Amino acid sequence: MKLTKEQKFGEAIKYYERSAEYFKKNNWLDKYRFITLFSASKMSYREMDLNNIAFCYSQIGNGTKSKEYYEKTLSEFPESIMAKTALKLINSAQNIENQKTVV
Repeated sequence: MKLTKEQKFGEAIKYYERSAEYFKKNNWLDKYRFITLFSASKMSYREMDLNNIAFCYSQIGNGTKSKEYYEKTLSEFPESIMAKTALKLINSAQNIENQKTVV
C-alpha cells in the first residue's frame, strides 16, 4: 500500500501478487480475518489485492493487464463492485476510442 501511495505502481504489483497468492493458499485466514487479522472489512484481502494489481496496471498504462485482473477479480468475486465499476469505465473508454477510429 505504501508503494501505491508513493505512486510506485510497477513495484507495488509484485507485492500485491505475493499477497494474493498467500491468501489463495491460506484462504482460511482471509475467511476468518475478523478474528485472525482483526479486520472487519467486507472485501477479502485477496479481492483487494487483485483489484490493487489491476489499478496499478492501469496507472502504468497497461490497460490490457488491468482489464485482465479486473476480470480475474470478477471471476473469483462476482459481486466485486470495484471490479465491476472499473470494467465499465474501461469498456466505455474503449468504445470511445473505437468510435474515434470509425469517424
